[in-house]
Amino acid sequence: MSSASSGLEIRHLRLARGDFILEADFALPPQGVTVLFGPSGAGKSLLLSAIAGLTRPDSGGVRLDGRWLDGPEASPRAPAHERRIGLVFQDARLFPHLSVRDNLRYAEARAAVLDAQMSFDEIVAEFGLGDLLGRSVRGLSGGERSRIAIARALLAAPRWLLLDEPFAALDGRRRRERLVHLRDLSARAGLPMIVVTHLVEDAVDLADQVVALRAGRCVISGDVARVMAGEDFLSLLEDRDLGARISRPPLRGSGAETGGGAVWVRADTVILASSAPSGLSARHVWAGRVRSIRREAEGACLVRLETEAGDLLSRVTQEAAEELNVRPGSAVWAVVKTHAF
Repeated sequence: MSSASSGLEIRHLRLARGDFILEADFALPPQGVTVLFGPSGAGKSLLLSAIAGLTRPDSGGVRLDGRWLDGPEASPRAPAHERRIGLVFQDARLFPHLSVRDNLRYAEARAAVLDAQMSFDEIVAEFGLGDLLGRSVRGLSGGERSRIAIARALLAAPRWLLLDEPFAALDGRRRRERLVHLRDLSARAGLPMIVVTHLVEDAVDLADQVVALRAGRCVISGDVARVMAGEDFLSLLEDRDLGARISRPPLRGSGAETGGGAVWVRADTVILASSAPSGLSARHVWAGRVRSIRREAEGACLVRLETEAGDLLSRVTQEAAEELNVRPGSAVWAVVKTHAF
């Protein structure tokens, strides 16, 4: 995904924390947004910490634009403050004793000798922080804190920006707006970013590249379209019910034609039926066969189906599963709610 002279490379990195072992080996191009994707506990935050230089790998290393930052070929190992890699934590980690303005000025002062791409006033305007500058960071909302933390990281003039679920405190609509803003900012500023998420919809909205982790291992990495079309990614989704992929044939009608492709739907938007429902669009209904059933908390079941559109996940109540006599191998009909598309 990148050449040896540019971009970010994670080479044979190994890092143990108790019984947990993180192993990663991949490369990223020097532009665009990479989503680091996987369930909680996969090692995403630990990997960001290693890239930023806050955690030393046991073996392997990180190379940025051809220079080894750590590992056996680094001489010496580059400390975190020399890497010019910004890291924004999920909890923002602002200085509580400083105002919003002073939090931002602190980063700007540390970057005084660097070639900053955006000025203080430009970044304040970019994130709509003008009315907050005189306020204490205490009492700010989660969304406000995340905007300030990202602005502060940008004022330090990073070459890469790493963000650990920065908008976890926001609801779906506002989170999507912020993610789209990040993607636009990355393109305008020419600043490559790595963004951690466990939500497939965030990856769809944001990513140029995806690196998927599971239990400390890199499952797959590459261009977002290629990764999300792969079976390895689908199996990762099933682990945490993050969604399901539906292959879509070309659609024709009213003189128009669309290309084929794939869409993602959440398991709670897939309804099961024992017979073909009437009065619904055939594009939203598939005949299928149950591959597996997993009982979950609070009286729910996660059902995996094999259909002509691909494997689907459906979350239903245990009561509904019993009424439909859902068992491995049984035939059912899957109906995807229209709003899922």
